[in-house]
Amino acid sequence: MTTGAEPIISLKQLSFSYGKRTILESLDLEFTPGSFTVIAGESGSGKSTLLYILGGFQRPKSGEYLFQGRRVYRLWGEYGLGAFRKRNIGFLFQDFRLLPFLTVEQNIRFPSLFSGQALNITQMRSRMEKLGIAHRSRAYPTEISGGEAQRTGLARALLMNPPVLLLDEPTGNLDHATEIAIVSLLEDIRREGITLICVSHSAYIMQHADRVLDLAAGKLTERSKGGPPKKRIKRAVK
Repeated sequence: MTTGAEPIISLKQLSFSYGKRTILESLDLEFTPGSFTVIAGESGSGKSTLLYILGGFQRPKSGEYLFQGRRVYRLWGEYGLGAFRKRNIGFLFQDFRLLPFLTVEQNIRFPSLFSGQALNITQMRSRMEKLGIAHRSRAYPTEISGGEAQRTGLARALLMNPPVLLLDEPTGNLDHATEIAIVSLLEDIRREGITLICVSHSAYIMQHADRVLDLAAGKLTERSKGGPPKKRIKRAVK
């Protein structure tokens, strides 16, 4: 993890609610470039909502979300949010969101059609190989397993080397051997300076993270790795 660096993401008194139900309450939080954070918590606690806010998909009810010092939701309209996501965010969705009429490789390549950046085919195929899906490159989503679909989604999220990668349960449907390979890949890309923010219940992933944050009743609590929560977060975590 990069130390002493300015945060790439800052949340200031950020809150979100559905009707009268508070999901996130006055969060102050920072993520530095190249850091690896795991967010844990029970189903329905708001973990995915927090990821969607960070990804530019869900506006908070109050507070600020700053990306490299710029207010994401206050200054950028829907078109600007689309451009923000395209330039800055890779997102592995829990439901993968693969296009059924495209092959595995075509699904992975898809973001490059709108990025305006050159595609590094060698790097893409190297990642496919490491994820164990290179041999499935011409298969369609209906012809692959759930684990293969999940790994295809991860390869797509990494395609354009975004500065921030958001992962919603990246190893939830995978065997431990594949989980080890994915965590190894995540460690490789974070050494390139990519910031990883991951929703997960996996003890193995938590062991490799810089910090683990538990989300409950709208609040975040930091825990020692592999242990119980240790303190409520009241100020920005660096």
